Amino acid sequence: MSENNYSTEYTNLRLLHASRYGNSRVFTATNNGKKVIVKTLKQELANDAACRASLKEEYETTSMLDNKYIRKALDFVQIEGLGDCIIFEYIEGKSLAEHVRVGTLSEKQVKSVLIEVCDGLTYLHRNGVVHCNLNPDNILVTAADSRTKLIDIGIPETKQDADRELLIKEMEFVAPEIIKGEDIDSRSDIYSLGKIMEFIGERNISKQFGAAATHCTQFSREQRFDSISDVRSAITKSHSIVRIIILAVVALILAALAFIYVPKIKANVEKERAERMAVDFAREVEKMQAQLPELCKKYALKSIDEPLAVDWSEDSLVQAENLVQFLAMDEYRRQALGVLHDQGLAITDSRRADFDRLLLEEFKTSTDSVAIQMRSAIEEPNDTVLLQNAKVWYGQRQ
Repeated sequence: MSENNYSTEYTNLRLLHASRYGNSRVFTATNNGKKVIVKTLKQELANDAACRASLKEEYETTSMLDNKYIRKALDFVQIEGLGDCIIFEYIEGKSLAEHVRVGTLSEKQVKSVLIEVCDGLTYLHRNGVVHCNLNPDNILVTAADSRTKLIDIGIPETKQDADRELLIKEMEFVAPEIIKGEDIDSRSDIYSLGKIMEFIGERNISKQFGAAATHCTQFSREQRFDSISDVRSAITKSHSIVRIIILAVVALILAALAFIYVPKIKANVEKERAERMAVDFAREVEKMQAQLPELCKKYALKSIDEPLAVDWSEDSLVQAENLVQFLAMDEYRRQALGVLHDQGLAITDSRRADFDRLLLEEFKTSTDSVAIQMRSAIEEPNDTVLLQNAKVWYGQRQ
């Protein structure tokens, strides 16, 4: 598509996610009655040649892929107000990160997801593509049948001037050789997959992948598994007879002591889950608060002829969707609704402040005879007094 030849086929654009340290934004949109995903650059980078080239390269790579475990790239277009955009198929579901943090997947389901991730990566590697950006947020689990889809294939986009501690945390799933800017191969994805297994184990979903995760995450790639097929075998292999016997003995001992320890264990698990939920809730609230300046800017008053009413229902729905897992819980529901309410008030206050500023400017500069007479009658013409008279003047005009 030529420069500035904007597509008009995509409507109902709604911001879904903006990369905190990266270059991209993701929207949902409607095309011919079907929902799609739109990936584009942040507004300040829309004309950056290097970023645009990277986005185009991502499309050219993903558009050639055709596998049931990989999200399809449908088109590369320009959309007015966004610039260059990759159009992806829309997938109804949640990320593996969301499922693991809330604990909605069983150990068996998690194992199935990891095996399907291996199958998707095997297809990529056979076609000479390294994912490079594999993490729990880039693994979607479909709502309909709990199948896996890999998304965001490409070099991790991370701003180099970001805070170092936050940068390291953001890239905890990225192989050392990628961070150092060295050549990469399939073992870079193996490292990331191992880190995902550790992420699962740390949240007490399943500890059975510990040995495989350790082998995957060796600093030197020569010490990792040689291929994704080897990782898949490590995930799916049967327990040895010796291990089964040991587990049986342990199970008998635990059964004998269960009536003493089970209540305590359950209490600890619930406590840990509550702590994780508190951390996740705090993160979501922090994200929403960080978006407030952008929302106020979006609804800024450009002229006093605009209506003062604020309809931010679409943005509010997006915020509520991010909090849906918490709105059903009494301890978070009131806080979550309070944050949404405060955002609405802040936007309204911002528009009223804009209105007062614009009205004051118009009153000060108006050549209307009434305005001139009212200004001349003010003994102490400070902004507060002028604004009061400006509102009276504006009311008379209406």
